[in-house]
Amino acid sequence: MLKKYIYLAGPIAGLNEQEATEWRKGVVDTLPHGIVGISPLRCEPLKQGMVYTDARAINAKNWLDTESADLVLAFLPKEMNERRPSIGTIIEIGWAIGLRKPLIVVSDDEYLMEHPLIQRNASWRLDNLPDAVEVITGLFGDYVR
Repeated sequence: MLKKYIYLAGPIAGLNEQEATEWRKGVVDTLPHGIVGISPLRCEPLKQGMVYTDARAINAKNWLDTESADLVLAFLPKEMNERRPSIGTIIEIGWAIGLRKPLIVVSDDEYLMEHPLIQRNASWRLDNLPDAVEVITGLFGDYVR
């Protein structure tokens, strides 16, 4: 059986562990069998000095994930963006665009969603994660059966 991989881009810096992981776990738990959600947190231990906490290592891993994914799901909720804009997620959106990856941007931030580059380049602009999972399932469900 073929698997499809979804890169789960979204805020990490400035969030606690629950805030950074809860939405990703929710998406992963609702994806059908054969569609795999890839979290950028999967091998980033919280302890300083570990091999994955170096800026170059984080960049390399996130680039690998974006390049390897079949689709990028970028989640940018307004509340988290107002605390601290997710610069990394914006860069990953740019990578997805450059790599011509299908891109779903999910946000309740009207300013972000109306930005011309998001309007032009996001394959889907949605305001909730369940709709994003429905799009992903519709796109890839037949490939993974």
